[in-house]
Amino acid sequence: MLHKLGHAVREGAKEGVEESARACYFSVYDRGFDEAAQTCRGVLSDATEELLARMKSGNLSEQEQVLYARLTELTAEMDERLRNAWQEEPTGDALPQPSGTRSSQPTRLP
Repeated sequence: MLHKLGHAVREGAKEGVEESARACYFSVYDRGFDEAAQTCRGVLSDATEELLARMKSGNLSEQEQVLYARLTELTAEMDERLRNAWQEEPTGDALPQPSGTRSSQPTRLP
């Protein structure tokens, strides 16, 4: 009886540790995803805003107008892709492995 109880306690503790690690991982994943998304958006936004300012002053060449239009399209496409990626949770493959073990595949983040 004590052996079964000890085993149940160990299994419960193991599950608790795994759940805690998973929650910590998702928190770090969320922050990393947000930072990466903001970086990408910032790069496109900076370039677009610079061209927009030049357009408002009337100093935008025809090539730069085409570039501005393409940057606007890319920004919309990136927004959509980021929203779709955010709605997907990372796969189990992306979860960190316990220390001392190595996965045969590298960690993948969607």
